[in-house]
Amino acid sequence: MTTEVFIEVLDNCTGCNSCVEVCPRYLFSLENKKAVITNFDPCHDCGHCVAVCPVDAIIHKRLIIDSLDVDFPKVEKELNYKNTLSFIRQRRSIRYFNKKKVTNEQISQLIELGRFAPTGHNARKVAYTIVKEREQIEDILNEMILFFKELQKKVSSPLWTILAVLAGKRKSFNQIKRNMYRINSHVNHWDKGIDKVFHNASTLILIHAPKKTPAPVEDCNIAAQNILLGAPSLGLGGTFIGYLVHSWKRSKKIKEMLNLPNSHGLHACLAIGYPKNKFKRYVPRPEPKVEVWGEK
Repeated sequence: MTTEVFIEVLDNCTGCNSCVEVCPRYLFSLENKKAVITNFDPCHDCGHCVAVCPVDAIIHKRLIIDSLDVDFPKVEKELNYKNTLSFIRQRRSIRYFNKKKVTNEQISQLIELGRFAPTGHNARKVAYTIVKEREQIEDILNEMILFFKELQKKVSSPLWTILAVLAGKRKSFNQIKRNMYRINSHVNHWDKGIDKVFHNASTLILIHAPKKTPAPVEDCNIAAQNILLGAPSLGLGGTFIGYLVHSWKRSKKIKEMLNLPNSHGLHACLAIGYPKNKFKRYVPRPEPKVEVWGEK
């Protein structure tokens, strides 16, 4: 069985390393000062490699259907509907931050963005915990890696497979097994000192709410999206870190470390910092399925 070849790196590649740094599936590497693709299979068609390339040296055949400029239009600066859509499309999940620290004023400005997000029943109970020292972030990451390693043992254990079946959790257990390649990658990278969980971020924003509010999950994640949409206006970027949310739910040690109020649930975690790379183009997204009731 041959692997489908749908990404091409052109000869004008300058070896800037941007595609290597932004690819969430680690498909690229540099050889002889040129980008090469080491594995096509995990690609999830995010388009970051095309959007970040400063010399248009990457052709993604599953995404570039009409032309580079049609499918990956250059970033514009406007407002009105077109500008609003442009503003929304400029949001990228940042997976490579530089070491510059986020200021207290910027953190306050980010929280202000979340403050005006809608909440279920207008509860306004969203709360924020800020982790702003890299050493603290790495302490959390170390505990997460220990949790991941325990998870690796359980997933590979026949006993845990049997227990999952007996508990009626075969489906969720199999889902975890299917996604273990990402956990394994995070563990292997951190063993080498490379942070692929928080992406070297200088700040974490933990977004939580009382469990008894009408819509705590939605409230926290809408606030998080407000923050991510507005972060580029401050020169910042960010990304959701679901791994910490799931680890908090399942690890007593991580719960103790984060020390959130007992009545609260953690529903979003954002890694925030200064992006190492600047995206030059928007990325495409598939057309949504829309059904309109009442039209004949």
